[in-house]
Amino acid sequence: MGDWKNTEWQKKLKNKPVRYWIRDEIEEIIKEKNIDRLRFCECSKFTYYDIIKKFHFTFVDYEKQSKISLSYCWLHLRKDLKVINTIYEQNYDWIAFLKKIQSLMPTSKDNKLYMILSEEWVYEGFADEIFNVLAETDSLLEDFYIVSKKFDWFTVYSSDACSAVLYHK
Repeated sequence: MGDWKNTEWQKKLKNKPVRYWIRDEIEEIIKEKNIDRLRFCECSKFTYYDIIKKFHFTFVDYEKQSKISLSYCWLHLRKDLKVINTIYEQNYDWIAFLKKIQSLMPTSKDNKLYMILSEEWVYEGFADEIFNVLAETDSLLEDFYIVSKKFDWFTVYSSDACSAVLYHK
């Protein structure tokens, strides 16, 4: 973890709702690591709802969870999804765990993906940049979904389950 973790931005978190904490942390990581915003950035807030809605109606059993919410939606996924792989965090340190997830994803380095957080922040970027950002996050990270832009597969990470699962439509 970098020295940026001890800066003033963390002191300001207590004045914000909890759901903003991870967003602020990711923004600080982008700045500190000089990540090219053409390769990884927060999506426009005008597109958030459409992306989350498409994720919900593509992968979530919306008859059982009709409310569009990402909080614990991994518990309500469609039964017809194919589990491609399951990775358990206990078998790896955090960096190796993320590398294992990335190595199992069916994507080219030339394809942008969505990273959707359970706090309903939506990012777009290439796998290398997404995983570089995730590698720097602290304990503020809960669940996240890395989704192909074609919405034909996704990986979900659950901090409660300490695992990641790759699903395919």
